[in-house]
Amino acid sequence: MPPTRVDYLQAVKKASPQAQAIAPALLEVAAVKAAELTGHPGWDRFLEQLQYLLNQEEKSLALWTQSTVDAFSTDDMRFAQRERAKSAAQVELLKKIMNMPSEIVKEFHAAQSR
Repeated sequence: MPPTRVDYLQAVKKASPQAQAIAPALLEVAAVKAAELTGHPGWDRFLEQLQYLLNQEEKSLALWTQSTVDAFSTDDMRFAQRERAKSAAQVELLKKIMNMPSEIVKEFHAAQSR
């Protein structure tokens, strides 16, 4: 019988702080768009982990965008703008990285068929 939610929570409480930080990420592994899947289990798992990071960074981007609007002082606004720019760059980078495995697999199959 698989463990229940209560069993899981008890196990997490006993786990090390590092394991506690990793556990939510494993539970929230996100679905990857079908176009990005490669059919290779290793690459697809990699993409699932990247999708989780992308989702988190997109949330961060939305928060920093709102913080820019809600800033009380010029210094707060500039800080929020810098953080928003960093988050936007991270989102763009993660999206580019997520496109790479499918391109690698396509090139591999193309090279094998030559």
